[in-house]
Amino acid sequence: MQSTHFVRRVAMTLLVILALALSACGGGQTAQPTAAPQPTAAPTAAPQPTAAPTAAPQPTAAPTAAATGEPIVVGLMTDNSGLLAIYGPMLERGFTLGLEYATNGTNAVAGRPIKVVVKDTASNPETGVALAREAIESDGADVLVGSPSSPVALAISAVAAENKIIYIAAPAATPALTGDNFNIYTFRAGRTSVQDALTMSAALLQTGKKFIQIAQDNAFGRGSAGAFYLTVKALGGEFVLNDTAEGAGTVFAPPDTTDFTPYINQLLDSGAEVLIVTWSGTGFVPMFQQMQQLGVFDVMTVATGFGDNQTMVNGYADAIGSVGVSVYHYSLFDNPVNKWLTERHKAAYGTPPDLFTESGFNAAIMLVKALEATKGDPAAEGMIAALEGMTFDGPKGTYTVRASDHVLLQPMTLVRLLNTNDPDFKFFELVTLFTPEQTAPPCMVPAAMNRCP
Repeated sequence: MQSTHFVRRVAMTLLVILALALSACGGGQTAQPTAAPQPTAAPTAAPQPTAAPTAAPQPTAAPTAAATGEPIVVGLMTDNSGLLAIYGPMLERGFTLGLEYATNGTNAVAGRPIKVVVKDTASNPETGVALAREAIESDGADVLVGSPSSPVALAISAVAAENKIIYIAAPAATPALTGDNFNIYTFRAGRTSVQDALTMSAALLQTGKKFIQIAQDNAFGRGSAGAFYLTVKALGGEFVLNDTAEGAGTVFAPPDTTDFTPYINQLLDSGAEVLIVTWSGTGFVPMFQQMQQLGVFDVMTVATGFGDNQTMVNGYADAIGSVGVSVYHYSLFDNPVNKWLTERHKAAYGTPPDLFTESGFNAAIMLVKALEATKGDPAAEGMIAALEGMTFDGPKGTYTVRASDHVLLQPMTLVRLLNTNDPDFKFFELVTLFTPEQTAPPCMVPAAMNRCP
């Protein structure tokens, strides 16, 4: 058992995902994954943020006079209602500013204005399918971007493939998008939960060898739990409950759960030393409250990804001193792109960029760079050729779209939580910055497709 001082160093929720972009055929070489990430760099200075968010402007600026060609229509699949509604504005703001940055403020490529139509999927796969089809058939969408929900992203990916158009998925993290459900039209503009697992697992094994997980019973939860299960086992850890590939060492609960007592009792009865939590949406608040009340933190180390800025303020007070994965935090990266994004986001919205702003920003850069390569033609064949193997500079540094499976290789961070009340949301210190190669996941495209090297 860990000391009480150590085990109460907990991190709270939300491994949600980044962007994907759509692509077509063609293989290519992949960067080789590593068994476990190794430390590479020290923390960098952070730009200064501000505090309270304001209402978002419209997703696109008016096209300039020079942009007189036929518009390129983007269907932005977001969440403004539903379980993941807090992430929709982050995606939209990031995509809006990414277009501004990548087009030097013109919102046009090759003389063609970029028109964005916003669709609220409400975190519902059926709604996502209907609205993706509406965007394509009624609004004339040439490309789809989004959404926060992994189940919705999987559904939209299938619609994009049916219609042979590019889909840049952001910020959903389920590995299935670029694994079991791979199609040539879907690209990832953010990380997968396997990259989260590679970043976190080695550190957790220093705190204990007996593991258990709790996760949502959906594509996101099962994908993330499966990634942690395989990674922890490969590094020498063991799972004390449901130790099968399907069970993933995990207690699964419905996404709309509010009373976690029966699930928490399974955790307490397991004898585990380390608990990994994968949860997205509002349910994490009652879950962590109930875990506190039932004494989970007194008997095991609890770890997970860190959430968005407001979630940190409202729910992480008991996690001071804990170490975990941060998908993106503006204060951790000192480079020209992140500085531009931070300053422009503060000017436009009165607050620094948040957890999934970066994935929307990446999606816009990928879209614009691909359209520049095709001279403004959004047809899938040319876009796929441009996207596969693409390297670009973004908020976290240098990113590469791996050609074989369309995974986005990127820097990943392990951070320590210092506080939850800084008025500028400066909560973290950087413990380790991992290179894209150190957290590169294995290629998981089905073998029959013959894409993995």
